[in-house]
Amino acid sequence: MKTARQHSAFLIIGIFLLGASMRTPFTSIPSVINEIAASFHTPATSLGILTTIPLICFGLCSTLVPGIARRLGNELALFIALLLLAAGSYLRIFGFSALLTGTLIIGVATTFINVLIPAVITENLPTKIGPVTGTYNVAITLFSAVGAYAIAPISAASSWQFAIVLLSGLVLFTALVWLPNLRFNYRTSGTDTKETGANMWKNPRAWFLLFYFAGSSFVFYTIVAWLPSIAMANGMATNTASLIAGLFQLFSIPTAFATPVLATRMSNRIPLVLAAGISTALGFLAMLLPIHQFWYYVLIALLLGLGTAATFSLIMTLLGLKTRTAGDTRNLSGMVQSLGYLLAAFGPTVTGNLKAASGSWHGPIIVTLIVICLFTLFGTLSERNQYVN
Repeated sequence: MKTARQHSAFLIIGIFLLGASMRTPFTSIPSVINEIAASFHTPATSLGILTTIPLICFGLCSTLVPGIARRLGNELALFIALLLLAAGSYLRIFGFSALLTGTLIIGVATTFINVLIPAVITENLPTKIGPVTGTYNVAITLFSAVGAYAIAPISAASSWQFAIVLLSGLVLFTALVWLPNLRFNYRTSGTDTKETGANMWKNPRAWFLLFYFAGSSFVFYTIVAWLPSIAMANGMATNTASLIAGLFQLFSIPTAFATPVLATRMSNRIPLVLAAGISTALGFLAMLLPIHQFWYYVLIALLLGLGTAATFSLIMTLLGLKTRTAGDTRNLSGMVQSLGYLLAAFGPTVTGNLKAASGSWHGPIIVTLIVICLFTLFGTLSERNQYVN
């Protein structure tokens, strides 16, 4: 049975701002990818790696986070991650090598936030996992939407470098708000088996969640990387494509909040798994039809936003609901997101290379539809048992 610990009055607002800061530094980049490429005299297609680098970091570093967090404490580990995130974001404006290095630092820092937020919510707010996880997901989607849309006009009015500086300022503000939480930082003894948690790599039930997460993240980051390009290939102007990308994030908000709340009230969450998968699949099916109008791509953004946000927020909630202790939550989160993100990293690369080879987006869209069917299957399998252990 999970019991709450004493925490700062700034915990929930800090969690909200962590969500605001987590994705925005790199999910906003595709909207100004052409401007960045022009600055460094490199083809825009070669910069798809800017989306892939953080995913690789998530995959390689996620298993290391639980051990580091046990020694430092979750709150201190998150504060250090915020400082690294701000530094990495700001570093990107100084040149092409700095752009890659800064993106790498962003990936490492974001990994800590990805893995530790479910554990922080579980150990401090065990009776509020649904609404607090929903609030965190709303912050992710809302600020990703604002970033994806606003970065293009800000860059046009000044420069993409100035827009990056603004994003870095948001992260520094989050670090400032997080400071009071350090008073309640808790380090775990290596002999405390309850807090250390079980080895999830040997747990078959945990693997269902891993593949559910991997497939859904493959699809999400494919959308983030290429939705503006698909829209532009179908006649949209750059600013309009940026708006579509922003709407995709904005439309995610309702299910980002509602799904965790519903999940905590349901004993069988298969209907949520299926609804999210079907919505995402319909969005990709719609892109196969030769309709090149703005309203149609708004509808596509709606279907994709509702579906992907529901899936992501459901998985983040299940990390807490399917474990019995905070240590298990942290370990399950690290396990699921490690290999899960490594597999997801193939999304933008595979689909981008398919487009380059075929000259059409139809092949990448069909491949993504297959992945949607697979991750929905694993999501339903994960619901066969209440707990992973």
